[in-house]
Amino acid sequence: MKQYIMVIDEGTTGTRSLIFNKDFRIVAQSYEEFTQYTPSEDKVEHNAMEIYEKSVEMCKKAIAQAGIDPADIAAIGITNQRATAVVWDKQTGEPLYNAIVWQDTRTAAQCQAINDGPWGEKARKATGWTVAPVYSSMMLKWFMENVPAIGSKIDAGEALFGTMDTWLIWKLTGGKVHKVSYSNASVMGSYDLHAGKWYQEFLDFLGIPVDIYPVVEDDSGDFGVTEPEIFGAAIPITGVIADQHAALYAQGCRKQGSCKITNGTGSFLDVNVGNKLTISDEGLNTVIAWKIGDDITYALEGYEDVTGSAVQWLRDGLQCIQTSAETETLARSVDSANGVYFVPALTGLSAPYHDPFARGTIFGITRGTTKAHIVRATLEGIAYRLRDILDVVEKESGVKMEQIRIDGGASKNDFLAQRMADMLVAQVDRPFSVEATSLGAAEMAGLAVGLWQESDFDACLEIEKSFVPEMPAEQRESRYKDWKAAIQRSIGWMNRSV
Repeated sequence: MKQYIMVIDEGTTGTRSLIFNKDFRIVAQSYEEFTQYTPSEDKVEHNAMEIYEKSVEMCKKAIAQAGIDPADIAAIGITNQRATAVVWDKQTGEPLYNAIVWQDTRTAAQCQAINDGPWGEKARKATGWTVAPVYSSMMLKWFMENVPAIGSKIDAGEALFGTMDTWLIWKLTGGKVHKVSYSNASVMGSYDLHAGKWYQEFLDFLGIPVDIYPVVEDDSGDFGVTEPEIFGAAIPITGVIADQHAALYAQGCRKQGSCKITNGTGSFLDVNVGNKLTISDEGLNTVIAWKIGDDITYALEGYEDVTGSAVQWLRDGLQCIQTSAETETLARSVDSANGVYFVPALTGLSAPYHDPFARGTIFGITRGTTKAHIVRATLEGIAYRLRDILDVVEKESGVKMEQIRIDGGASKNDFLAQRMADMLVAQVDRPFSVEATSLGAAEMAGLAVGLWQESDFDACLEIEKSFVPEMPAEQRESRYKDWKAAIQRSIGWMNRSV
């Protein structure tokens, strides 16, 4: 009996496969990290073939762990790191270069030049995004200008382009389907939200042919069927949704004005703004949250791409901790950060500053500073950055967010969750399962095959713990004032005159 949904959750640092039963319970999951390539300070790359192969391997492990027949899987849902772009040979199925990851800033100077000219505002108004290195179209421009094989293959009509969802769909269907979901398309910096199609005028300006772009499909829709030999059965792919959008949906934020924060490698704050397209003038991004049938739901989003990865830097770069879980105990071991502020701008600052030239800075170090203070300042820095974003969201929407739902691995940290409640002055609710991204993809897939109705989803979200503001207002505003001073000192660091 087809009563299971299998999800491929393609993150920035690893691949996870999960199998959900009809009661929304995870009956099996498997996870493995993949290689991070950083050829220089401004470059972050992935091997797209490694990601595909590990995705298949994790799915097979999850199926075996669940002890089910692949034929019992009703559908596959895919959720993915957004904007990461890859170009491949459509005859051989081989990537023509490493994928450029959404954290990459190699196109920062080109983006700045565009923003300084007439196309900056024009593109922002059409795509909902300030032109930035996270634009997949800017990554494609770099591919064409710097990888001769890509330029020649595109000229010969022998190359295809897409984000990681597109790549996985194409590989899993044996090269039969070249599609992208609406949610992912809206984050590529290539999609005209007003016209509802690829932004050909801007792509012409960049010198990019629109015909290598994928077809745009509903997030709960038809993305083809897997080749039978891959999993042992032909399984339809019926749900594909970008990671932050999936979390927004699964967290129950399906009504206008509801809000969630996902804390993973980066932190993403999204608020559902309903069916009316709203282009931000306050430094936020406008995205298609999802498209189901004839209905398009939009969201305003602000994000910082280095939050959880700042904790990873404490572990792997500074080497002052061995595991991320240690940070909560260390942060609580001291009464305060002792005046230390850590701006986690390791790859620049995102909303509302949008400064790729900012860099990570630690202020207030004295002889009394210990690693516990640095760790506490790191977690507090994440909360301060979210305050930066939420202030703009509330100004733009005209709504004070009284209740915010959180998900993502870093949300398991009670100290961080409490600091978020303190700085955002809102009740912060954490569900029992912080795998909202995967659940959202499962829900999209299950909707398309009739396994569930949307009304079924309200019952599957259980709140494990709620955090309410405890910090006195005077103390909160004093600390935030000092934080804003630290931000100003970090802005433009790599673009300063010397």
